[in-house]
Amino acid sequence: MATLKEELIEAEESRGPFRVGLVGAGQMGTGMISQIEKMHGMKIVAVSDIMPSRAKDAYIEASVPEKLVHEIDDDLSRADELIRDGQRVATHSSNFLAQIPSLDVIVECTGIPNVGAEVCYQAIQAGKPIVNMNVETDATIGYILTQKAQEKGVIYSLVAGDEPGSIKEIFDFADALGFEIVTIGKGKNNPLDRSATPDSLAKIAQQREMSAKMLCSFVDGTKTMVEMTSIGNATGYAPEVRGAYGPKCSVTDLPKMFVPKSDGGIFEAKGAVDYAIGPAPGVFVIIATDQPKIRKDLNYLGLTGHGNYWSLYRPYHLANLEAPITIANIVLHQKETLNHKIFPVAETIAIAKRDLEVGDVIDGLGMFTIYGMIEKASVAYEQGLVPMGLTVGGKIVKPVKMGTAIRYEDIALKEDDLIYKLRREQDKLVS
Repeated sequence: MATLKEELIEAEESRGPFRVGLVGAGQMGTGMISQIEKMHGMKIVAVSDIMPSRAKDAYIEASVPEKLVHEIDDDLSRADELIRDGQRVATHSSNFLAQIPSLDVIVECTGIPNVGAEVCYQAIQAGKPIVNMNVETDATIGYILTQKAQEKGVIYSLVAGDEPGSIKEIFDFADALGFEIVTIGKGKNNPLDRSATPDSLAKIAQQREMSAKMLCSFVDGTKTMVEMTSIGNATGYAPEVRGAYGPKCSVTDLPKMFVPKSDGGIFEAKGAVDYAIGPAPGVFVIIATDQPKIRKDLNYLGLTGHGNYWSLYRPYHLANLEAPITIANIVLHQKETLNHKIFPVAETIAIAKRDLEVGDVIDGLGMFTIYGMIEKASVAYEQGLVPMGLTVGGKIVKPVKMGTAIRYEDIALKEDDLIYKLRREQDKLVS
């Protein structure tokens, strides 16, 4: 059986490299272009970004010769011709990119919920596989996107390398071997500060050469919440409490803490998703078995354990740099990393970061008005709590106190946004 690299080389020799379209040329997107340039068998040949010259600049930063890059926004046949001739296309329109006939797969990498909905939907309607790095969109409408992709006979998937995908790979490994999967989770690698804003983190972001908005979504916990929502919905593992427990612990503490209280842990029962402050940037799955010989062998093999529980811990995730593995598996084997075939069990709800007054407009994730908290989907539905991915651009119609969850009755949502329409369609399916 050939390795993935060997399969990509064989495909390149027989048909040429697989052609990838990318929407979103920020830090993550540019890194992905750079990594794929080092690989065999596929190339990012079309890039879309709304910022002037950003798509072209991303190619150049990724070491693509500038002479190969052509900026085109309105001539599909010309774009297709250039790509088939081995050139690269830079554009401002995701809809334009999705319609380029020669693309084999499209990647969404904007991090903006409604834009993610539009890009994923455009790709699916165009009959192209969609690889979604926009976990904010997935946490809101991942189930309906999976259903629509299946109806069109294409693949919808989150990526290897982002925490949900990395957890799912361990989950599938343990599940296939017949282990009982007790809890799943991730390490959080930034101090938790729910009140953080881009302004308060500006200096740190500059030192790290990253977007202050992106850093804020990490520090205020929003990113962790949406990541846990996505993996929870893919596996059926819900949080036990709003916001999750999030204990501080070491890697060796994981099989002690992430187990039921009856066995010395912090959970009421098995089957939850949560996070830990400390074991970052890793991901983990806690397993158990009732077979005496297997228990003996797990201890002999030196797996980190406590009592009858063991931790499958992976100490890294490579995010955008690892995402090409998902792209390769889709174009070669039509195999997704993670999508949603079961009804959602978790929701990321929007919490007021400050007192919100009538007329205030929600500015976005990692900004000044809200942060995300994971909650059971059933609780969010019963209490009328708004999914965070729907709130961006919405206008507050009733005052909301700092630290309070936003309800549907508190906000006028942007009902013309595609993400709103798709979420309503999803709600009808799962209600």
